[in-house]
Amino acid sequence: MILAIQPEETVRSFVARTLFIKGKHSSEEVFRKFPKNCALRSDIVLIAEMQGWIGCYGFNKILHKHTNYPRDEVFKNIQDISYSRGEYIDDSYCYGSNRTPAGFCPICVADDIKRLGFSFWRRAHCCELKVCAEHNVELVKRCPYCDKPFCQGGHDLNVMWSACEGQHLKGSSVTLNTDPFELKKAQIFGEILSAPCHLSEEAVLAVLDEKVNQDNNLKLRIWNSRYNQPLGYTIKRRLEIVKEARFKNRLPHGETTDFIIQAILGTYEKFSDFVIDVKAYGDETRPIESLWSTYISGHQESTHFVEENYDQGVGVWCCPFPAKDFLRMWDWRPVYYPCCSFERPKRKGHQPRPERVKNAPPGVQRR
Repeated sequence: MILAIQPEETVRSFVARTLFIKGKHSSEEVFRKFPKNCALRSDIVLIAEMQGWIGCYGFNKILHKHTNYPRDEVFKNIQDISYSRGEYIDDSYCYGSNRTPAGFCPICVADDIKRLGFSFWRRAHCCELKVCAEHNVELVKRCPYCDKPFCQGGHDLNVMWSACEGQHLKGSSVTLNTDPFELKKAQIFGEILSAPCHLSEEAVLAVLDEKVNQDNNLKLRIWNSRYNQPLGYTIKRRLEIVKEARFKNRLPHGETTDFIIQAILGTYEKFSDFVIDVKAYGDETRPIESLWSTYISGHQESTHFVEENYDQGVGVWCCPFPAKDFLRMWDWRPVYYPCCSFERPKRKGHQPRPERVKNAPPGVQRR
């Protein structure tokens, strides 16, 4: 019998807990072969399938509910109808590693054991946050008994269910948080992870551009020392890129949302107030789950999407936003689809001829 992954439990916690309970020799091969260093798309898909979550939908469901991936995808370009762009058909992205330090809240652990009989590692506690948003206590990032971190070179995740020096983590002392900003940061981060709808990237940037420009100190704050860029400049530059891309129907490149989160923390006390202002901009707010079945299948002159239909067992191709201009890259495309490609310009010289598609999209299972 396959164990059930718990709400907010990280994928790595689920894998480690399964191996700890069932044993390395009796557990399913999927868990035994799950990589420690870098989990790829194919690894995440297999774990999703073990929970009965199939295809692109299952891949995106586990990313949204059991990783910190929503931090980058809740703020979504209005012309992107996929949840994770083209990552479902690309094995080059890494979804967590045992090098990332984990952490826990002692109160959450004690409550879990009382309620479930065991605890687990929560995704919001396994990142840069320092405080539990629910209990306002400091997260424990190093073992209270031997001072080892919960990552490669220290404890593995099994220490949650075993012990260190004969003592269980549920006995860790509780330290109340005294920094209101760290609590606000944890609360807003938690609300982003559990957001029910995607917020338009353009609306988000427009609202923050107006707010940040009202505070000169915040506007000039360097949000990332690596790039040495003021927060106000970064927001305005990205807003211009997004607006121009929307006008041309050309999906812009993805970008970190760290500066967006910093701007929200600097201008709002509650994430709900920010959401109200974003909705007032007028762009559609789409339910998170509505994009889980769709992925980007290609970036030619326009962005192409495939939506998986699990009732029929087929993938449905679409190009809802044809580009308004061309990059004159017609001859560079390796494959020409005579059934659905845009009409080619009439000109002299070499004309690409139709070729059989070599790398077809993934097959779609039927429910």
